[in-house]
Amino acid sequence: MRLLTFCLLVFLVFASPTFAYPQNQLEDCISSAQKNPNVKDVAESSIEQYCDCALRLIVDEKRDVRESGYQCASENFD
Repeated sequence: MRLLTFCLLVFLVFASPTFAYPQNQLEDCISSAQKNPNVKDVAESSIEQYCDCALRLIVDEKRDVRESGYQCASENFD
């Protein structure tokens, strides 16, 4: 019984995070952002973080698209 409890706790602690938005939306966002001339010199990791941030706010938290985009842009594109 202790072994079972221990295994369940380990699974809960090391569970990977899940997102409500589909992976293809993240890929579309990254692709679209990379085509924008305003972010031509921005690192790809910053674009990925921006898209992840925006999609989490818009899809997962159901927040306003424009406000979410501005918030994530200010956090990732300094």
